Amino acid sequence: MTADLTALGNPSDAVTVITPVFRQAVYLPRCVTSVAWQLRVQDRAIIVEDEPVQPFQFSGTSPGRIDWFGNPKKVGVSQARNQGILNATTEWIKFLDADDVLAPFALDALRARIDAISEEVQVVTGGIHRIINGRYADYLNGARESLDHILNYNPILPSATFVRRSALLEVGMFDERIDFEEDWDLWLRIHERFGKQAFHIIDQPIAYYWICDAEQREKDRRGMVNGMTVRDYFRKRYGADPH
Repeated sequence: MTADLTALGNPSDAVTVITPVFRQAVYLPRCVTSVAWQLRVQDRAIIVEDEPVQPFQFSGTSPGRIDWFGNPKKVGVSQARNQGILNATTEWIKFLDADDVLAPFALDALRARIDAISEEVQVVTGGIHRIINGRYADYLNGARESLDHILNYNPILPSATFVRRSALLEVGMFDERIDFEEDWDLWLRIHERFGKQAFHIIDQPIAYYWICDAEQREKDRRGMVNGMTVRDYFRKRYGADPH
């Protein structure tokens, strides 16, 4: 008997997983594999390499699609994610950084709840397992408390989050001038446009979040926008008081 893969899902709960990449090919096998087996026929994964393209060869198979885009030169994580958003067609976007790993059944965390998610909800976010310097550290899900203080703290990690594509387009996606705490800027604009009720927190692990102190020190991220630091921009633009 031939399986009917269309029965595994429907377009309303389709997900596009977007992964920006910059000199992180060493992590891609585990990242892409963690996504590929969870894709259904209506899903898609988009990898955007923010440097001259050296295609990563994925030898596995999945019902969904894995597409690769590249930039001729480095333009930043915000532009890379936006390129993925613009090439997506699904209602929901799942962000996943290249050095992170999608938790088992993470995409089902959205699918299982899709009928209960109200139209006012634009962001669904869950917990993360933290891996620090190659060792398992802990499990965290502090989004509910952090959202109460969104003007003081970045409340959500992209790798733990699903966002409606329509909401991303409405608020202008990621600000491509910003390459540092660009995700916080996005959450602030979604919060400003749709209110706190736009964020729905679930108590389920969504990703393994990779933290490497040595790699963090080597990252070249722009900390300025409009001639001021990003956090000073947040103070001026949103009335934020970053801690």
